[in-house]
Amino acid sequence: MTGFSFEALVAELKGYVNTPDPQAAIKAHLQQLVRNPAPLLAASDKLSEPETLFHEDDDLSIWHCRFQPDVMLPPHEHLLPVLIACYSGEELSLLYQSGEAGLDQVGEISAAAGEVIALDRDAIHAVTAHGDRPSEAIHVYLGPLMKLKRDLYDWDTGKAVDFTMEAFEAMKRPV
Repeated sequence: MTGFSFEALVAELKGYVNTPDPQAAIKAHLQQLVRNPAPLLAASDKLSEPETLFHEDDDLSIWHCRFQPDVMLPPHEHLLPVLIACYSGEELSLLYQSGEAGLDQVGEISAAAGEVIALDRDAIHAVTAHGDRPSEAIHVYLGPLMKLKRDLYDWDTGKAVDFTMEAFEAMKRPV
């Protein structure tokens, strides 16, 4: 996989949108991609932000995410199916369900380097890097993530609050 670029990855993933099962096709492509992480690691070394949006249209949103092991991102929803292709470290999601009394943790799922996991459109999760080093992954949402009105969930009450970047940053917690 010489000559990897995030621009080429976007073009490749966009090519799967009109296939009979875009999610399965994209997942298969991502599984191939993370089997040999060296080109991804080289390309991601040039990224300075923890989260970088490479593409968004009505069909796909493609992000690079680097999470730290000492920070837990607040519980939030996507309202879209998402594929998470981890190629360095391990990304851990704590899964929640919204109930009468707020949020209940119902499980967890992780993607270690070389793995691709899927979260469904109704998933609510809090995220961190598991272990002692950052995780790096490509996140592919099947729709326009940043155009949706989504919710964050208060850590203490479990109540939904509007998702804004300011609220998201303020609600991060140390692990």
